[in-house]
Amino acid sequence: MKWKHISDFSALSPFEVYKLLKLRQDVFIIEQECIYEDIDTIDFDSEHVMLFDVEKLVAYSRLVPPGIKFDEYSIGRIIVDATYRGKMLGRDLVKKSIEILEEKGVKSIRIEAQEYLLNFYTSLGFEKVSDSYHIDGIPHVQMVIKTV
Repeated sequence: MKWKHISDFSALSPFEVYKLLKLRQDVFIIEQECIYEDIDTIDFDSEHVMLFDVEKLVAYSRLVPPGIKFDEYSIGRIIVDATYRGKMLGRDLVKKSIEILEEKGVKSIRIEAQEYLLNFYTSLGFEKVSDSYHIDGIPHVQMVIKTV
């Protein structure tokens, strides 16, 4: 498997854009039965972290600069293909995303986590900083990690 980090949307190939949108659709819209606006303008300003198994995109996240969603950098659209779950790839993806931001000198990262994943993100060092709230019918909480 191979990691790929794209820091500028225009550097994504059409193949990569298709694959990341397809994976996000398959999980966030179809699997979670949640109709929402996944394709947003935030992708244009974000960095994209992808893990490929040959040509199959198996994990993805986007790194959103400060001032777009939150005051600090955030990691969003954290996703692992259903057939690759249970292999610690979600953990690897979040760690890789944090590592990329640490290399930029980022000291604080915020996420908007689905509440059922609270223990997962806590195990990676994130702390809950908000009460539960709903986004498109799914309970979420904001969490922050302070980096080294």
